Amino acid sequence: MGVNMKNGNNLTASDFREGTCKIVHKSDSGEEFYVVAIPDMVEKWKKDKTIPLVDVVQSFEVFTSPAGGNILPADRPSKGQLENAFNTSNTDDVVKYLVENGTVKNF
Repeated sequence: MGVNMKNGNNLTASDFREGTCKIVHKSDSGEEFYVVAIPDMVEKWKKDKTIPLVDVVQSFEVFTSPAGGNILPADRPSKGQLENAFNTSNTDDVVKYLVENGTVKNF
């Protein structure tokens, strides 16, 4: 399912389908990590964890933007960045953490 990016690794606003939001977590180092999700599904999933995460997020891709920076364009974080922020580089675990603990924001 993934996000088709028009210019390589950098995301722009046109890469997201309408009706999506981002779920953001700010790491201790100030970096923002996020996934793209469907807003009403986030709340449903928090109440009913039997809903598959694939129905909640647009893709199992994690993105990052620098502290204080605009969220777009965004990059994919390295395994080291994920390890530092989440103590794992397993993107499935990071996506679940973000949906559970992140802050929902509109694009």
